[in-house]
Amino acid sequence: MKSKLYIIISLAALLFLAGGCISAAGWNLTGGRNEIVILQESLPDTLDPSKNSSYENVLPLTGIYEGLVKLNPATLAPEPCLARSWEVSGDGMRWTFNLFPGIKFSDGTPCNAEAVQASMARSLTLKETDPYPAFVFAPVASIDTSGEYTVSFTLKNPFTPFIKNLALPFAAPVVSPAALAKYGDRFWENPSGTGPYMVDSFGKNKIVLRPNPYYRAGPAPCKMVFKALSDPAGRSDQLLRGKADVIFYPAAGSLETLRSKNMKIISLPGLDLSFIGFYTDKAPFSDRELRRVIAGSLDREKIVSSVLEGEGVPAAGVLPPSLAGSKMSKGPAYTPGQVREIISRKGYPGGMDITLITYGDSKRYCPQGGSTLAEEIRRQLEPSGIRVKITARPWGRHKEAILNRDGDFFLYGWTCDNGDPDNFMHTLFHSTQVDSGLNVSRFSSQKLDVYLLTARRIADGKARKMLYDEAESIIQQEAPLIPLNHGMSRIAAAPGVKGINLSGFGLVDLYSLEKD
Repeated sequence: MKSKLYIIISLAALLFLAGGCISAAGWNLTGGRNEIVILQESLPDTLDPSKNSSYENVLPLTGIYEGLVKLNPATLAPEPCLARSWEVSGDGMRWTFNLFPGIKFSDGTPCNAEAVQASMARSLTLKETDPYPAFVFAPVASIDTSGEYTVSFTLKNPFTPFIKNLALPFAAPVVSPAALAKYGDRFWENPSGTGPYMVDSFGKNKIVLRPNPYYRAGPAPCKMVFKALSDPAGRSDQLLRGKADVIFYPAAGSLETLRSKNMKIISLPGLDLSFIGFYTDKAPFSDRELRRVIAGSLDREKIVSSVLEGEGVPAAGVLPPSLAGSKMSKGPAYTPGQVREIISRKGYPGGMDITLITYGDSKRYCPQGGSTLAEEIRRQLEPSGIRVKITARPWGRHKEAILNRDGDFFLYGWTCDNGDPDNFMHTLFHSTQVDSGLNVSRFSSQKLDVYLLTARRIADGKARKMLYDEAESIIQQEAPLIPLNHGMSRIAAAPGVKGINLSGFGLVDLYSLEKD
């Protein structure tokens, strides 16, 4: 009896010394309380915020750097970060930011107006070569300072979403000018920002961040360890086995098991859109009525339930729920008989044969992949005499095919950059975006152009909402694309993890994360 008791006590001591703790659910505290292990879809190739361009792997950078402002994860309203306050001139052309005094970069140098100007000036020089500096600072004509803690931007034209551009984790974060001067082109290997973390190690398969001792709110409670695993089922398995504390985008099929093991599941509608696009400048879908027929033949709820396994939100319009104004009607629905009558009248008495091109990859708004979605669309249109041939390609080649106007219609999607309706509406529908390839349907409407340009130049929130409601109505009537669904931002975490604040961008506040 004594020997058995000795063995039990010895095993318990070994577990304690190993820094682990087994919960009632059988979960192991990975690395103890001193670190949180996070599994993502991928890891960044660079820790330079002006060179990174993917929400899928930007999370480590959000712990290293901060911007002048940040977005509230629930409301998407801009809030103070490095800037304690800001003012906008009456004509909307000049934005002045007043910085918190005494903030330091992780290298110990001061973050003042001169440092902010130098960091932003660097991003301005990258506008011609890198996508996000071009996006964030496209409206900027000049940057100047007045005093130690005041920095101002003069814009080329009034641009209301500019404040949200400055909250982006790409290009907008402020970097240490001293680190830039010291390391030059190798800055990304030795980054320094004002965030709660600094780099401990940076490798291809793992990134470790340690607390920044200069962080103004006090040192972070633990290290952050980031690892990449592309397979959603694999990420779920690692969480269940106690090899990870937080995972992003767990497999839909694993959610029930995760919940049964007391794992925390946090989700909310993503800031994205999955849609069918039409080439509105060539037959057959230069005909608005044919576009509307396709739109009225599809069951979005069935797409979400059968293709996405319930893990999505049927789209009532272009804008996701967190950005939408008034709830839009879905437009007229057509029976198979009505569709056959219309397409016969349009010159297709024996039905239509059309080609749908799609991406084959998994996307956040369609984790099951575009090919699976295309098959469901084919099934839904077939009873109406619309026969769909499907051509699938990898994402990069698919985008090229759309630019080349291959097929008759296509599957595509958009993920919002800055949390403003303008980033959906102006990007996807303004006629100036046709040549850039962002207005993929090549749709043009002078009335819509006026609404969208006005909405990005006025500051009144209610007026902007009315303009975007009107824009949604025009898009529904003209049907240059068919909104299908919005994805879900989702993470799963072990029982002991707390302080999880998830945003529609699929990001969390690293500083608030800790575990019991």
